[in-house]
Amino acid sequence: MKKIYSHPVLLGFLFILFHTHPANAQSPLLLNYADLVLYNGQVLSVDANFSVHEAIAVRDGKVLALGSSSDMLALAGPETERVDLNGRSVTPGYIYNDGDNSVPGGDIYKDTMVKGWLSGRIPGASLEELLASLNKLTEESDPGAPIFVNMPKASPRVAEEWTADDLDEIAPANPMALFYNDSVVVVNHAMLNDAFAAGLPQNHFGVVLNEDGIPTGQLFQQAAGFIGWQVRPWPSPEYIDNALQETIASLLGYASIGATTATGHMSGLTVSMLNELYHDGKLLIRVYPGHDFTRQNPFAEQYLKRIGNLVNFSLTDPEIGPMVKIVGAATGPVDDGSNSQFGMLTIDDKANIDFEIGGTEKGLNKWTGEVWTGLTWDDMSEAQKAQTDYNTIDLLHQYGWNMSGNHNMGSAALRTNLLAIDNFARSGVTPYFETQKIDAFDHNLVWHESNYPLLDEYKDKVAMALSPEIFDQRVSVTGRELLESQYGERMHTMQPVKTLLDRGYNLHFEGTGPSNHPMWLVERFVTRTDDHGKVWGADQAIDRKQALKMLTINGAVFISEEDELGTLEPGKWADLVVLNGDFMAVPNDQIDELDIDLTYIGGKLIYDKRLWEE
Repeated sequence: MKKIYSHPVLLGFLFILFHTHPANAQSPLLLNYADLVLYNGQVLSVDANFSVHEAIAVRDGKVLALGSSSDMLALAGPETERVDLNGRSVTPGYIYNDGDNSVPGGDIYKDTMVKGWLSGRIPGASLEELLASLNKLTEESDPGAPIFVNMPKASPRVAEEWTADDLDEIAPANPMALFYNDSVVVVNHAMLNDAFAAGLPQNHFGVVLNEDGIPTGQLFQQAAGFIGWQVRPWPSPEYIDNALQETIASLLGYASIGATTATGHMSGLTVSMLNELYHDGKLLIRVYPGHDFTRQNPFAEQYLKRIGNLVNFSLTDPEIGPMVKIVGAATGPVDDGSNSQFGMLTIDDKANIDFEIGGTEKGLNKWTGEVWTGLTWDDMSEAQKAQTDYNTIDLLHQYGWNMSGNHNMGSAALRTNLLAIDNFARSGVTPYFETQKIDAFDHNLVWHESNYPLLDEYKDKVAMALSPEIFDQRVSVTGRELLESQYGERMHTMQPVKTLLDRGYNLHFEGTGPSNHPMWLVERFVTRTDDHGKVWGADQAIDRKQALKMLTINGAVFISEEDELGTLEPGKWADLVVLNGDFMAVPNDQIDELDIDLTYIGGKLIYDKRLWEE
């Protein structure tokens, strides 16, 4: 039986006692050596005191102890791996929350799909280019086979008015669905008939009707989700085989930047591929999905009854801990992004409407189908709200689930989600099971003081990711930066990190994928400087210690895993990163020059820069 002691001096004493006392000469060994010791460096624990140590010891996948190099090396045995840090910094592994596409097929519900193969957005900046792209897809497809299309982010204006009649002309021999985004879809009559045959109620709020009460082929929110999930077949086995290989490469990319845990809303296809990779021993990092099974699902309660509460169900490696864990369920987004004509849904008006993107002053609410219905949230009846994901949030809480990986960019989008949380809290409904984790929201770029009272009331029950988009803006097809085009000097009020932290909110920085380096994120929020040297909201700059917390322990809070991940403390999983320099000493404007030398999960080396470069 293994005895675990956390105090290095006591461990050293017991080690000496065992090896020098004659009475113990033939006794079985009760004390195990450390498996890994990293020494002669700067171990940033990111614990409550932000304690710094020279060395760290790991055993059985978990942090055993931290302390001086001599104390930690005293815990090493003949087979212990020793790593001389030579002054380099060690930090906890980074937790990336916007990992929806860490596995191909993460956006299956809106991806282009022809002949069983998924791909991304089609080209279509002009009507001529868009029609050419659509004609190409119909030519590639087999007659009668469904075609799903991920439309350009900002489609030509005339395409925004298309109906089933228009698509019948484009694809007369195939069911076709055009996804302008995940919640706004236009289908032809063949696809519409397939949806109704599959069970979509013709009188659902998300089915747009003309003046004569006939469906136009325009669908939104839950009706759009029905097309994306229930009507769409799964990709072909050939695509899935290829996607599994792409996933391995993607996760290695995460490991190369020290991202040891990826989370986000993820599809059933994603979860299935993670399951296979785990059992094949090919899953490199931890992936914690917010499951998409209720997202834009008009039959959410039926699914909840059949599936049950899976929060915290996991695939666990006995040596390094959980590798796949369900951390919640996702609902559909309320708004879109700055590069979409649907826009970010905000309480205040934009400074400008971009001439190329278009849209409205406050953006369009996806839950209300505002682009077609003209309804704002305040215009909605309770019966209409009951046929949106507003009601799904009630159902999730009733059945013991929480929301995780939920997109909202603007202040009015966050308010809509907060109102849904508040609605259930005040409903008097007794949940069948209490939620085990907190509700977590992505992006949160534009804030408004009017949301603070609700945030104050529920701040222990919600967590929010902060998008770095003010420092790396989305651009138009002509290369213009779209936040600045639409919001101008108001960008100085975006991501008011210091203000939000002072109010006690659960916040962390949003990492999207391997192209989003953690040290780049740290430098941006420490200096508030974008890649062009512009400073946005200088009064909201934070220090590097706080920035590191935002990528580690605060990210763990986002998925309610702070007892297992996020800091380097005895008993926690030894997910850690070795930087190629001194994190605490490098000048602020050079933080993003730091790179990752080594990445470990549960004390197991999964990335070595030297091998990568070879």
